[in-house]
Amino acid sequence: MDELDLIKKDWQKRSENLPKYTQDELMPMLHKKSSSSVKWIFIISILEFVFWLALDILISSENYLETIESKVFMWFLKVTTIVNYIVLFGFIYLFCRNYLRIKVTDSAKKLMRQIIKTRQAVKYYVRYNIALFIIIFIISGARAILIQTTFNTLEFWIVAGIMMFILLIIIGLLILFYKLLYGILTKRLYKNYKILTKMEV
Repeated sequence: MDELDLIKKDWQKRSENLPKYTQDELMPMLHKKSSSSVKWIFIISILEFVFWLALDILISSENYLETIESKVFMWFLKVTTIVNYIVLFGFIYLFCRNYLRIKVTDSAKKLMRQIIKTRQAVKYYVRYNIALFIIIFIISGARAILIQTTFNTLEFWIVAGIMMFILLIIIGLLILFYKLLYGILTKRLYKNYKILTKMEV
């Protein structure tokens, strides 16, 4: 018997010792795991909302807006902040609704549907946050460059290039941050979804 046959035989023995669950036993486990993952997505989104709110209050307490000379840019920041809070609150509501619906879901199909909705909501949430950051960074950076009348053409493009490089680094860090933060939870949901699809076949 060669080494490959020995490995196969050992794996078969291990497989026999692994616990085997029926569909009725597996469904509550998947339900519990999915509910837990969605609950943590909801909790993390609230903590993130509180973080940005606290940061906004801290900046406001330093009278940051009063130091901005451009009224147009000041109103842009105010409107962006208000819209951002409305959108974030909307996402938190979606995560909360998905969590509550998963808690009372009693069938595999309904659970699968809620998992899909939650994963889609998380994707849109991450894309929105990154897109908003890019927009604010570009507009703020462009304004900072334009008000510096001392720049010549070469200096202008050097500064613009440096800012774009910084933007790309920050975007990369944001993507990594969100992948670690929400990616682990959505991967767990996807694994549960795959198991549920096999159960429905």
